[in-house]
Amino acid sequence: MLDIFCGAGGMSLGFQKAGCKILGGIDNNPHAVKTHHQNFPKCKLKLDATDIRDIENLEDLGIDPKEVDILIGGPPCQVFSRVGIGKMKNHLKRNIEQDPRNFLYKEYIRFLRYYKPLFFIIENVDNLANKKDILETIIKELEACGYRVEYNVLDASDFGVPQRRLRIFIIGSRLDLGWKPIFPKSKTKIPLTVGEAISDLLELQPTAMPLKLKSSGPKQKDCELPYRSAPESGYQRIMRRYNGDLVRNHICRAHNYEDLKIFDMLKQGQKYGDLPQEVMRYRVDIFKDKYKRLIWDDLSWTLTAHMRKDCLAYIHPTQIRSISVREAGRIQSFPDNFIFYAPMTRMFELVGNSVPPLLAESVAKPIVKKIREYYNVLSLKE
Repeated sequence: MLDIFCGAGGMSLGFQKAGCKILGGIDNNPHAVKTHHQNFPKCKLKLDATDIRDIENLEDLGIDPKEVDILIGGPPCQVFSRVGIGKMKNHLKRNIEQDPRNFLYKEYIRFLRYYKPLFFIIENVDNLANKKDILETIIKELEACGYRVEYNVLDASDFGVPQRRLRIFIIGSRLDLGWKPIFPKSKTKIPLTVGEAISDLLELQPTAMPLKLKSSGPKQKDCELPYRSAPESGYQRIMRRYNGDLVRNHICRAHNYEDLKIFDMLKQGQKYGDLPQEVMRYRVDIFKDKYKRLIWDDLSWTLTAHMRKDCLAYIHPTQIRSISVREAGRIQSFPDNFIFYAPMTRMFELVGNSVPPLLAESVAKPIVKKIREYYNVLSLKE
C-alpha cells in the first residue's frame, strides 16, 4: 500500500492495523514526513519532504506497480472546506477554481494510472460532496483510469472515534476485477465520550503569561510523563496497549491571563457567545465560537488544523487550559505509542489534518479481506 499526501500517517496506521504493508508515504510537510518515517520505520520508500508535482518520473521511486494493491491519500482539502471557501471568498477575492490546490487530485490520478492498484481510496472534507460539479469532474477522471468509483460520507464517531467528524471517502475498484467499491458499516452503538478518551492522562497546570505575548507561549519541552491512573475505559486500554508506563506529547499551550479567565467562566459545552456581555473582548457576531469548552460526557466536535493557531475552541472540560497534543491525538484515535515529531504548534496541525486511524482501519478491513480472497483464489488456480 502506498500513501500519497500522507500527512502524519493516520490513514497509513489504520490500513497497517487492518493488515496492509506500508510501502511509503509522500508529503511536502517536513514535520509530517519525519513523523511518518519515525512511526513507520520499515517503509521501503523514504523520501524527504517532497512536492508531489516535482516527482517527474514515478519509476524513480523504486516501487514496482505489482507491489501496490492499494493506493490511498488525501489531496489537500482546505479549498473544499467551509473554512477554506469562506477565507478565499472574503480575503483572497478570487474564484475557488483558480486555486492550484484544487487540482492536486490530478497528481493522485497520475499515480493511479502508473500503479493501477486493485483499490484506491481518497479522503477529503465532507463539503466536497456538496460541490457536485467538482466532485463529478473528479469521479469522471478517476473512472477514465479504469475504475468503478463510488463515494460515501462517513462520521468517525460511528467507528469508535470520540469525535463528530464527517469526511467523504471516494473508493474505486479496478474494472477488470468486476468488484463493487466496499464501504464499512457503522459499528458503534453508543458513541465514546471525551472523558472515556482522556480521563487517565495526567492533570496539567495552566501556564499564564502577559496579554502582549502570543498564546502559544513559551516553548514547551516534550518529555515522558506518567499516567494519572490505570486505564479507565476499553478505549484507553486500546490507546495504551503497546506504550508502557510513560506517555509522550502530553504538552499544552500557555495562554494569557485574559484567556484563562474566560476558560474559567465557561461551562462545559459553552462558547464565547454564551458569556456575559461585560466580559467580552471581541465582537460576538464574528467570534461567537472563538472559545469553546469540550463536554466530558459527550463527543468532541471536529478537530482541525486551526489548533496550531490557538486551541481556544478546544478547552479541556474540567481543567483551566486547552487540550494537550496527546489529548487531541486520543480524540483522533492515535494510540499513545504513535509519537508526533514537530514543534508543539505543528504537532497540533498534524493531528488536526489527520484521518482518525480507527476510521481508516474500518475503511480498510473489508477491502483487505476482498484482496486476500482474490489472492487465495489465484493461488488455488496455480
